[in-house]
Amino acid sequence: MEQFFRLGRFILLASFLAACAPAPLVNPVQTAMAQTLAARPLASETPLASQTPDPDAPPAGKIVYVCQYSKRVRRDQICLINADGSGQRVLTPGGSYDDFFPSIVPDGNAILFASDRTGRYQIYEFNLLNDTLTQLTNFSDKNAYAPTASPDGTLIVFYAWANGQDYPSSHNIWLMERDGSNPVKITDRSGGGWDPVWSPDGTRILFASETAGVPQLFIMDADGSNVYQVTYLSGIRGRNDWSVDGVSLATYIGTEWDRDIYIFDTNGENMRQLTDGFGNLAPSFSPDGGWIVFMSYRDHPRQDLGCEIYIMRVDGSDPRRLTENDICDWQPRWGP
Repeated sequence: MEQFFRLGRFILLASFLAACAPAPLVNPVQTAMAQTLAARPLASETPLASQTPDPDAPPAGKIVYVCQYSKRVRRDQICLINADGSGQRVLTPGGSYDDFFPSIVPDGNAILFASDRTGRYQIYEFNLLNDTLTQLTNFSDKNAYAPTASPDGTLIVFYAWANGQDYPSSHNIWLMERDGSNPVKITDRSGGGWDPVWSPDGTRILFASETAGVPQLFIMDADGSNVYQVTYLSGIRGRNDWSVDGVSLATYIGTEWDRDIYIFDTNGENMRQLTDGFGNLAPSFSPDGGWIVFMSYRDHPRQDLGCEIYIMRVDGSDPRRLTENDICDWQPRWGP
C-alpha cells in the first residue's frame, strides 16, 4: 500500500510540474523519478563480490541467448543453456514474429525479452518455474527493446522508440516497475540512448549514445541525471556489460567481421583487448565475475549463420564454444 501511494505521488508530481512549468530548468519526470528511487532500498545495500574471482572455479549459472531453430527468416527465438554447454532448452517456439534481446532476472527464475508477436515490439517475461509468458508493456506508439531487471529485482530498464522518428535521436532509455507499470522515460538526448545495463549496486546505468557524433558509452545515475561520457573510441556498437565487482566494463569494438571484446575501467581507462579477430560481439560477465560469454564467428568466418556462443575467462584465456549448429546463436546474457 505504501508503494502504491508513493507511485501515486510520483505520477501526480510529474503531471503538476509538467503543467505548471512550461520551460523548466530540470526535467520534472527526472526529478520525480529521483525521489521515487531515493525512497526505495537499492541493491547497493548488498556488498559487491570480490574483485578477484576464483581462477579454479568452473563456469556456473545459465546463459540465455537468441537462436533460430524454427529456420524461419528473421524469426528469432529465445534459448537457454547451462554455462558448461549442457541442458540446452528452446523457450519460445518461433512463429510469425521475432523474439530477441533476452536477459535473466537476478533471482534466475525468469527471462525478459522483446517480441513483436502482437505487431509492435513489447517487453515480455517468461517464467522459468511454470513456463508462463506475461506481456509487460503495451505501447501503442513505441517499440521497446533490451529489458534488464535491476539488481534488487524491482525495476526494469529498457530503451524504446517510435516508428517514423529519426534514428538514433528517437531512441531513449526508460524505467518501469517490474510488473510493467509506470513506464517513465529518463533520457531525452539528441544522440539517443540504447542498450542500457545496470551497475551491480543498482545506482547507475551504462548505455550507448550518439550524442558525441558516433556511438560511445555513457554512464548516468539511475534517475537519468549526472550523465558522463566513458569512451572516446571508434567502432563501438552496443550490448555492453558491467562487471559484478563494479570496476570493469565490457564492450566490443571494430568493423564488420573484425570486432573484438575489450574490458576497461568505468572511467574508460586501462583498456584490455581479450579477443583477436573473426567477429566477437555482445560480451556479458558471469555472476561470479570470473568469465565472459560472447558470440563469435571465429570458427565460421564471414558466414552469416556462423555465429556461435562462447565463453572465456575474464583475461581472455580458456575460450570454450557452447553451441555448434547451422543456425545463428547470438545476443548472450549470463545469469544465475
